[in-house]
Amino acid sequence: MLALVATAAWVGSASAVTLSFLTEENPPFNYTENGKIVGSAAEIVRQISTRAGHPGAIEILPWEEAYVRAQAEKNTCVFATARLENRERLFLWVGPLANNLWALYAKSDFAVPIRTLKDLAPYRIGAVTRDAKGDFLRENAVTNLRFVRDDRDNPPRLLLPADNPDHIDLWITTLYSGKSIAKAAKVADVKLVFIAAEQPLYLACNPQTDRGVVKALSDALETLRADGSLGRINASYERKFAP
Repeated sequence: MLALVATAAWVGSASAVTLSFLTEENPPFNYTENGKIVGSAAEIVRQISTRAGHPGAIEILPWEEAYVRAQAEKNTCVFATARLENRERLFLWVGPLANNLWALYAKSDFAVPIRTLKDLAPYRIGAVTRDAKGDFLRENAVTNLRFVRDDRDNPPRLLLPADNPDHIDLWITTLYSGKSIAKAAKVADVKLVFIAAEQPLYLACNPQTDRGVVKALSDALETLRADGSLGRINASYERKFAP
């Protein structure tokens, strides 16, 4: 009887949990279109939270704010993010939701071939604060990074004179969204110069989030994977944003 009462109390507690999901503008995974938050990861998060019985609101914020809040606030999750070693103990992880390609862009007149990460060392590279792409570069001894809070601020910095302190030579972003971000910033003169890495993307939840809720989300994701919905969702957005 005691075991049954304890189980019932745990189930009741888990069922009462309200989750907050935080994300950023990062197509094709999460972005705003006609006033609605859409994208492959956003759609997947909605589906798994509904299937798990813990639907929650999705809010778009600058990445740094979303990332910090997910670390500080119970029952708060951030997506879609890379599961790097230096982040492993900061969150409870659900995924992968999708795969991301990290790419370096430059002005169209950038003429030096980039073949390896080591080739990036001489250049000033624009990145987003607390974003995994910057962490990845630093872990690979690429340290000449120039951070901003919003990725849309990076393309215009490629056009600044070389002696301007805000000038960058290269910009690391998502392959699928690089051209659209540059277009939104009214910068047309960019080109892809290097694919830095392929990274699976996850939902990362505050470590104080109920473990039963996180497991329910993970189980729901596996049902999405098993019935083919996960692959179909990702494929549809990849086609839409093919570079």
